[in-house]
Amino acid sequence: METTGLDATDFKILNLLRENGRASYASIGDEVGLSPHGAADRIRRLERAGVITGFTITVAPEGVGRGLDAFIDVSLQGQTTPEKFELAISALPAVRELAFVTGRFDYHVRVACRDADDLDHTIRAIRREAGAAQTETRIVLRVSAPLHALD
Repeated sequence: METTGLDATDFKILNLLRENGRASYASIGDEVGLSPHGAADRIRRLERAGVITGFTITVAPEGVGRGLDAFIDVSLQGQTTPEKFELAISALPAVRELAFVTGRFDYHVRVACRDADDLDHTIRAIRREAGAAQTETRIVLRVSAPLHALD
């Protein structure tokens, strides 16, 4: 990925797209002082350079009946391989995000559950089927927007 050569306009474009991936070239151009064609050229260049890797939607978990958000830190059993764990985790419907991390735990798992029973079921499955030796769960009370723009 080529990140050298990015200027202030590129970073403004990236931040605008982070806020609204569906923004038009015209609206982006207006915000950064380019024509719609100029904005489109910049965005295509950022894609070719591997800086922009795709466009996606964000789904509110509560909108699909999964309003209980939690983080589960996981330590693996000695015989559990990362590959086995990751395969088992990918089969759990509540799992939104999985990160292999440093520190006291091996993985950081973010889940979106229907309710406390669903969270309990998910934790039990992580222990029983995915090969976790230990878990520590934290329920999310509030999420705020990203605090810093890219620059």
